[in-house]
Amino acid sequence: MNAKISKKYRKPLFALVMSAATSLLVSGVILAMHHIPADIFLSQWRHVFMTAWPVVFIAIMVIAPGVQKLVDHVVEEE
Repeated sequence: MNAKISKKYRKPLFALVMSAATSLLVSGVILAMHHIPADIFLSQWRHVFMTAWPVVFIAIMVIAPGVQKLVDHVVEEE
């Protein structure tokens, strides 16, 4: 069985995955830069990630159409 998600969910699914990856990476790097002790690093990372993820998801959903238009404007047609 090869069940796939409908195309109508492509943009929100992209935003969900991209925001998760971005939030996870950035929150981990920022915590590491602040020298968070190893014994609390993972719990702090989880907390910061769970705070940042919805913010980044909404930002991607709101900002992406404008960014796409800007990119379309500066990239030549083939």
